[in-house]
Amino acid sequence: MPYEYQCQQCKARSPERHDRRTDAELEQEEHRASEHGGLAPAAGDGVRQVHDAARGDGCLPSGSFLFVLFLIVALVSNCWGR
Repeated sequence: MPYEYQCQQCKARSPERHDRRTDAELEQEEHRASEHGGLAPAAGDGVRQVHDAARGDGCLPSGSFLFVLFLIVALVSNCWGR
């Protein structure tokens, strides 16, 4: 699952999702250094896992959904032919 950084104080959020947690933590350190003098913001901040749908690719059906759909269609067409 992808990761994102979010600052609660200034409402900053990762412009893009990171595949590795360490990349999101690096963005956290850079944000703290540039916006909060290297300190943790008083309101808090953090790195969290986000769902793939938040990346913009959630509207495409997953492989497991397509496989189940295929099985249902095969079953119905097999029963229909008898």
